[in-house]
Amino acid sequence: MNAWVWILIGVVLGLIELTSTTFVILWIAIAAIITGIVGFVMHNFIEQVIVFAVLSIVLLMITRPLAKKYKKRGSKFESNVEQLVGEKGIIISKITPGKTGMVRVGSDMWSARANDVNESMEVGEWVRVKEVHSSVLIVNKL
Repeated sequence: MNAWVWILIGVVLGLIELTSTTFVILWIAIAAIITGIVGFVMHNFIEQVIVFAVLSIVLLMITRPLAKKYKKRGSKFESNVEQLVGEKGIIISKITPGKTGMVRVGSDMWSARANDVNESMEVGEWVRVKEVHSSVLIVNKL
């Protein structure tokens, strides 16, 4: 097979990998590109297929576990909202039992509910963020 065909296959597979997060197609794309480069000096198709297969397997065996480990470690993403747990805030819109009010934490305003569903909180009272549900803060009086 022409060396340029292998390179084209590698580029196409690389573009496909950009739309996925599997990190599998990437190694096969790299193997195809390297096979294409080797194909400029090695013209036998069977030898090219062997080079491609061996490279694909070696790249997958060596790099796939590293990619999975990195992806797993990086998957614990803490958003800004989750970082509010434990912070103090002040009630700026009354919270009544079972209803949502507003609280200012730092310079941001958030929807908030009382941790105790039977509790009311008046404007100006200080609270502490106990937890976050979606983008609603669950607060306790200080």
